[in-house]
Amino acid sequence: MPRPPPPGRGAPGARRPMRDFFAAWLATLRSPLLPLLRRALSSSSGSWNDPISSAAAAVEAHFQAHWSALEAAARQDPAQAICAGDWRSPLELPFLWLGDLHPSLLTSLLRSLSPSPRLLTAADRVDRRIRAAVPTVSDRLRHAQEAFTSAEISGAADLEAFLEELKAVALEANRLRRGVLTELVAAAGGQQAALFLEALSRFVLSMHDPEVLRRFDHCRPTPGS
Repeated sequence: MPRPPPPGRGAPGARRPMRDFFAAWLATLRSPLLPLLRRALSSSSGSWNDPISSAAAAVEAHFQAHWSALEAAARQDPAQAICAGDWRSPLELPFLWLGDLHPSLLTSLLRSLSPSPRLLTAADRVDRRIRAAVPTVSDRLRHAQEAFTSAEISGAADLEAFLEELKAVALEANRLRRGVLTELVAAAGGQQAALFLEALSRFVLSMHDPEVLRRFDHCRPTPGS
């Protein structure tokens, strides 16, 4: 399955802005990846050539490619990479942490599928890792902000050092997301992994569905109300 070219700067036509990359990434997830995964789930026979594993692997690889693109963007423009870019929908914003989905959303989605006790135990283990890692990464960002603010007031701010720290924060946040997805898919395996990846895909696509966004806009208060 061809992947969208990576975002960032470079020769014209070689790389694209993250907004364009993400639009192409969503389109590929919407079709053909999600329909292929659904067909694999509906035709699963449990035989040695069951199509679930390859269809699920393609979806997982697609999410990993998205995070690879975010890492490339972080190396080019770390300040933008840890913020909500202009490619995000307004409904997506509450679910973001340092540039992309909060990793705890992945375990929440898994739990919503009524997994087996064994898989719940694995989700608990991953949740503990998330609860330990997220404050550490967030504190690293806060310390970088505080150090830059203090230095800026005294006229000794090192902008390059600050951007390097922002880049490190963005990469660390992405490593956490990558690891969480890998661990959950490996723990689930087979049909449960495919169902989890289908739920994750549906959730991400729903954040950009025109009808869902129309209802979201309808629920938002109008200015002055």
